[in-house]
Amino acid sequence: MKAWLARTLGSFANRYRYLLVVIALNTPVVAALMTRNLLDVDFSGVTLLYAVSVILGYYMLPILVLASIIHLLLLPAGRLASFLSGSVIAIFVFYLLLDSFVYDLVKFHIDLFWLDYIIHDYEGLGLPESTLYTAVAGFLVVVALEIGLFLLARRFRPRARWLALLPIVLVLALAVSQVMHIVAYQRNDGRVTSLTPHFPLYVPTTSHKNAIKYGDLLPIGEETPAVAEGDFHYTSLRYPLGDVTYEVPPAEDLPNFVFILLESWRWDVMDATVSPNIHALAERSTVFTNHLSSGNQTTCGIFSLFYGIHPTYWAAVKANSTVIDNPEFMDVLAENDYSFGVFARSKFERHKIKDTIFRGMDLYEHFGGPTVQDHDAEMTDMVKAFINEQADQNQPYMLFVFYKSSHFNYCYPARNKIFRPAKNMRMGFVDDKTDPEPYLNDYRNAVHYSDAMVGEVLACLEATGDLDNTVIVLTTDHGEAFNDNRTNSWGHGSSFTQYQTRVPMIVHLPGRPPSRETHRTAHIDLVPTLLQECFGCSSDLDLYTNGRNLFDTDETVRPLVIGSYFNHAFVIDDDVYEIFPMYTRKYKLDDVKGKASSPDPALLRSVMAEMNRFYESPDEEGGSMAKSGTEAN
Repeated sequence: MKAWLARTLGSFANRYRYLLVVIALNTPVVAALMTRNLLDVDFSGVTLLYAVSVILGYYMLPILVLASIIHLLLLPAGRLASFLSGSVIAIFVFYLLLDSFVYDLVKFHIDLFWLDYIIHDYEGLGLPESTLYTAVAGFLVVVALEIGLFLLARRFRPRARWLALLPIVLVLALAVSQVMHIVAYQRNDGRVTSLTPHFPLYVPTTSHKNAIKYGDLLPIGEETPAVAEGDFHYTSLRYPLGDVTYEVPPAEDLPNFVFILLESWRWDVMDATVSPNIHALAERSTVFTNHLSSGNQTTCGIFSLFYGIHPTYWAAVKANSTVIDNPEFMDVLAENDYSFGVFARSKFERHKIKDTIFRGMDLYEHFGGPTVQDHDAEMTDMVKAFINEQADQNQPYMLFVFYKSSHFNYCYPARNKIFRPAKNMRMGFVDDKTDPEPYLNDYRNAVHYSDAMVGEVLACLEATGDLDNTVIVLTTDHGEAFNDNRTNSWGHGSSFTQYQTRVPMIVHLPGRPPSRETHRTAHIDLVPTLLQECFGCSSDLDLYTNGRNLFDTDETVRPLVIGSYFNHAFVIDDDVYEIFPMYTRKYKLDDVKGKASSPDPALLRSVMAEMNRFYESPDEEGGSMAKSGTEAN
C-alpha cells in the first residue's frame, strides 16, 4: 500500500510539474489574445501593470486552480486528468480567440446566452456559413496549438523551485490587479478603470473600506493625466455620438424638475389607500401603467433613468466618468443655469452615482436621527427648505429626492401602521410556502409613510406657486418581490420578474392633460421625453439614447435590457432571458416558473445593436462623434 501510494504521489508530482509548464507556455498565448481587445488603449505604465496583472491573476490563475482540482480528483487516473485539463485549457483559449474577434467587430463579449443561441438557431442570427467554418477552423488550430504546447512541455525540465513560483506569481498578480482597481475606482483613475469593458467576463473588485485609508501608498489617481470633456483619450465609450440640438424656451419659461423616488416601489402598491398623496397627483398627471425599470437594483435603475441608455453601459460610463462628466439631460440643465439639490442617503458617492450623474452638484447624504424614518423626515425638511430658497431666488432648479423607508427592513412610525404586518418579521426563516401578505403589509406601511412625506413636498411646491411650472417625476429604482410565484423569492436583485422590475411611473407635465397610458414603457424613455417635451430637442434619438418618447404609443415589440449586480436580462414582450456568464435562465415576466418562448432573431440583432451603439468609433470623415456640448437656439 505504501509503495502504491508513493508511486501515485510521485506520478502526481511529475504530472503537476508538467501541468505548470503547460500553464506557463499558454500564458503568452492568452496574453496575445487578450491584447487584441486592448489595441485601442493608450497605455501608460500604470495601465500596462494593471493589464498584465489582470491577465495573469484573473484569467490564468483560475485555469491553474481548475486544472489542479482535476488532477487531485483523478489522482490515480493520470492520463485522464491530463486529457481533461488539456481540454479545459483548449476550450478556454478557443473562447478567448472567438471573443477577441467578436469584440473587435461589435465591442461585445460572448456569454453563454449567445453560445446557446448559436447552437440552437445559428441561421436565425443571419450569419453566413463561412462564419461557422471559420470558427471550426479556429478550434482546430487551437487544438493543434495545445497539442504542440503539451509536446513542447515534455522537453522542459525546470527546477521545482522555479515552477513553484508560478502559482505564487499568479496569486500576487490577482491581488495587485484588484488592489489597483479598488484605489483607481475610488479616485476615478481612467488609466485603470477604463480597461474593465475590454476584458471578457471581468467583474473587478470596486469597493473596500481601506481604499481611502491606504490608497496614498499607490501612485494611482494622484498623477492622472488631465482629461477634458469630450477628449476620449482612455475611453471605450462615446456618449453622445454627436451634437444634440435644442430650441430652449426663454429663461422665464424654463420649468423646474422634481424627481421623487421611493425605494423598492412596485407597481401594484400605488393607490388611494397606500399612497393617497401620490394617487391624488396621479389623478392630475400621466400614469404609465406598464412601465419597467432598467434595473432590479438601485444603480442600474437610476443610471438608465438619467442617461436613457441600457444599463449594460454602466461599467463603461463609470470607467469614463471624468470624460463624460454628466448625462446629456444634466448638461442641458447646467447650461441653462439651473440650480441643483440632490437628497439621498443611498451611498451615491461610493457607488459612483455622484461622479457619473450628479458631478459638481450639491449632494446631501447625511441626515440626523437614529432610524431610517428619522433620516427621511429630516431630509423632507431640508427639501422643503431648498424649495423655499429657490422660490426666493427666482431661478429654475432640479430637485432629486430618494426616500429609503420602503427599503428592507421597512421603517415607519406607529401612526402609519394602517395594515397589519407579521408579529415577527423573520426573513431568515421564510420559504416558498410562507404567506407573503403580512410581509407585504409591513412594506405597504412603509410606502404609506413615504407617501406622507411626498405629500409635504407637494404641498410646499403648491404653497410657493411652483407646482404649475414644475415637471414632477414619481418613480423608483426597482420593485420588490414577496414570494409572488411561490419560489421563495423576496426583495430585489434575484430575478427579473415584474415583481422586481415593473414599477410606477407618474409624470406631471404642466399643460398636458391627465391620462393613463397602457403601452410598454421603460426607464430609458424618460430622458428623451423630457428633452423633447421641455427643451425642444430635435436631434435623432440614436445620438443620445436607447429609449423613445414615453408618449410614443407604438405597440411594436421592442427588446429591453434590465441590469442587476453582476448580470443582465433581455425582456422581450412577456419573456425574460436572464444572462449569466455560464448559463441562462428563461422564464415569463409574470411567473419565474413559466417557460419563455424562443426569441425572435431580428429582435436579438436589434438589441445587440442597441447595446453596442455607443461603442462606435469617431466619424472617419472628420465629423465629431464625441461629446462636444449642446446648442441652444
